[in-house]
Formats: sequence, structure tokens, C-alpha cells
Amino acid sequence: MRPTLIDLAKAAGVSTATVDRVLNTRPGVSERTRRLVRDAARRIGYLTADTPRTADTPRPDLHIAALLPHGTNSFIADLRKHLIAQAASLPGVTLSLPQIADLDPTTMAAALNDLGTCEGVAVVALHHPLVQEALHRVTTRGVPVVTLASDLPDTRRLAYIGIDNMRAGRLAGQVITRFLGRRPDGKVAFFAGSMGYRGHQEREIGLRQILSEEAPGLQLLELRESREDRGRAYGETRALLGTHPDVVAIYNAGGGTLGISRALKEAGRNHDIIIVAHEATDQNKALLLDGTLDAVIDQDARGEAREALSTLIAAIRGHPHTSVSPRLQLVLKENLPTDPPAPDIY
Repeated sequence: MRPTLIDLAKAAGVSTATVDRVLNTRPGVSERTRRLVRDAARRIGYLTADTPRTADTPRPDLHIAALLPHGTNSFIADLRKHLIAQAASLPGVTLSLPQIADLDPTTMAAALNDLGTCEGVAVVALHHPLVQEALHRVTTRGVPVVTLASDLPDTRRLAYIGIDNMRAGRLAGQVITRFLGRRPDGKVAFFAGSMGYRGHQEREIGLRQILSEEAPGLQLLELRESREDRGRAYGETRALLGTHPDVVAIYNAGGGTLGISRALKEAGRNHDIIIVAHEATDQNKALLLDGTLDAVIDQDARGEAREALSTLIAAIRGHPHTSVSPRLQLVLKENLPTDPPAPDIY
């Protein structure tokens, strides 16, 4: 197997960004370091002795891995699709998508530990010590990491690409209180995909904040987890309606919206319960159009995929880049987004 950029960086004892500067004859590297990198490249077979690299030589291939949870979450499916499409449009970029079987920190940590020689990582990461330690091992090797959708700010990740999840929870709560009218009362249900995601924890905090500030008459019920599975979300919703038939609103902070909607339709409750969910996927757009969903908070899977790859590629190649996270966007039936052509990236 041909040595990779990471293999060369390890052999030379420098970062991958420094290696890229040397291979592409860019400034900012001492002559001693350039010599170390060139010698290491020939020693490990990255370059042969009679074919030195020049500025006209094509860039080395970049291998980026994206770790996304498996399940029926439509947003994750969209994110996967857009990452694949974006990477395919970039010459010299290879994307791998290791399968993570379930929402288990041991499984996710094992996937991070088995990444091999990839040069950049994008991950929708669970908030757990096993995952944090695995990320620490990855970044210690000099591999840049970006977190997607849910952040781990106390790690050495390069950037977080996603919305402000606490503000998203507050926005959901504000929509619910406004749609219910002045001085609302009743019961509000909160569904999380998994409380293992810091982002879903933050969405619950934001919801609790706004309800206590603006609608003290609303009672927030006990948490329900869909585990990002629409079948489980369907069962949890049926149980909710059986235990709390007087529920007036549901905020779904994760996946499983199709399961929740199916249960409400079967019970004939899909037009008298306010429902706020996340992501303007094709399925959620259809639910907005038929009146089952009242509002969706979107974070733009296409833009998130593009920004994640841009950030990682710039870091690997030593280019300056300022990451731009998606804005919170409230989507109603009257402003359904259409997907524009994706602009070019590095």
C-alpha cells in the first residue's frame, strides 16, 4: 500500500500541514524541515529518489473519514448524501464512511480508533468519555477533526459545524408558546434522538428556559428518547397519547419525526397538537404541507457537508480558512426551501 500524507508526517516528525507546504513548495518552512520531509518521503517510498516533487506535481490524495450514526434519521441520511456528492466533486479527495451500528459510545470510540491513515475526520459525536478519549488520540496524531450537528467543545477538535442548539431549543419553545396563544396552559412533550448528544441536551435546556420565562402555565413532561429510530418514536408517541391525552404540543429535537407523525395521524391528533421538529428534509416538507408539522428548525445539511469538507481540506493543506456554521432557520409551510446548486469549495 502506498504511504499516505499522514505516514510521511509521522516519519518526518512534523504536522500534515507542514508536509503539504513542503510538497507544494509554499513558504513558511525552514530549509532544515524541508530537507527532513524530502528525506523521509524518499525513505518510506512516498517519493522515489529520481522523481522529486515540484509545484506542478499533482497534490497527494486526501483521505477524509466521516463518522455518522446509523439509523432512520432523515437529516443524517441527507448529510451522508451531501458529503458523498461534495467529496466526489473534489479532485484528489477520497471520503470513507465507516458504519456505526448504533448509538453506543463504545461502538463510536472503536470506530474512531480504527480510522487508520485518514488525514481528516468529520464526526457526529456522542458526549461520552470514551468518545472524547478516542478523539483525543486522533487529534494527538495531528489529524484535524470537525464535529457536526452536536459539539464537543472540551476536545481539541478544529471546529464545530452546526447550529447553536440551545438557541434552537429556545426557538422551538417560542414557536410553541406563540402558536398556542396568550397565556397558554397544558402539557408539552419533548422527544430527543439521544441524550448522549450534547446538542440534544442543549435543546432541552433552551426549551425549558423559554417555557419558564414566557409560558409558566405549560407543563414540560418527562423526556422521551427515539434513539433516532422512527419505529421507537411511533411507539413512544402512542404511549404518550395514552398517558397524557391532554398534551398540546410536541418538540422533537432529534430524528423519528415520521414515527411521531404516523402515531398522531392514526389517533386523529395531527391537526390539534402543535409539533415543532428539526430539519427540512423531503419527508418533513411533506408533513409541513399536509399540516401535521407546524414548524421545522433547519440547519442545511448541504451547507454543513460543504463547510465540513472545506474546513478539513484547508487544515490539511495549510490554507487559511474561517469556518462558518449554519444559521438557525425557521421553516413553515409558506417558506419551504428548495435546494440550490452547491457552490465550489477547495
